[in-house]
Amino acid sequence: MYSLRVGTGVFHIKLMEKTVGIIAEQILKGLVFGILPFFIFVLITSRSPIFGGIRSFVVVSGSMEPALPVGTLVFTHPFDLYRPNDVIAFKKNDKIITHRVVDLESKNGSVFYKTMGDANNVFDSELISQSDVLGTVFFAISNIGKIVFFIKTVPGYLILIVLPAAIFIIFELMNINIELEKEAEKKLLQKMQMI
Repeated sequence: MYSLRVGTGVFHIKLMEKTVGIIAEQILKGLVFGILPFFIFVLITSRSPIFGGIRSFVVVSGSMEPALPVGTLVFTHPFDLYRPNDVIAFKKNDKIITHRVVDLESKNGSVFYKTMGDANNVFDSELISQSDVLGTVFFAISNIGKIVFFIKTVPGYLILIVLPAAIFIIFELMNINIELEKEAEKKLLQKMQMI
């Protein structure tokens, strides 16, 4: 243990190292638990593949009710070919649509899909090319999408991301303060015992 003489007392570097360690640990916890919700939010709301081609989307219309009500979070996985009755997500006019495959057609050696929403009375007006299909729905969670939509708003982001992170940071700062007070008290007791 190294010691520096300051005035009449002895300042121990070991105490300082321990204090820095406690602060670093608390900051690391704060970063992990503060940033983790943000990354989960990004993964869930991302239109880009998460891993293995898996993507997630939120159902925004009632065309697939009752199977997939508005606000359902769906996860898709790409395949080489889709069959009738598969529920697929596809791009159409810069939107992501989730409908059921009702038939396949081959044109000039390419596969196209005839689709329809479960709640619709007619087929979709255009055939969907294989290249526009993002994947088949393999997992869905009802109503979670409503939370995702809420998080995308300013009040939602503040309430569900910023507020919990701020509360966590405040509690961690309080814990750091308690630990520092304990260390100072311990140091004072050690000094008093030396006298």
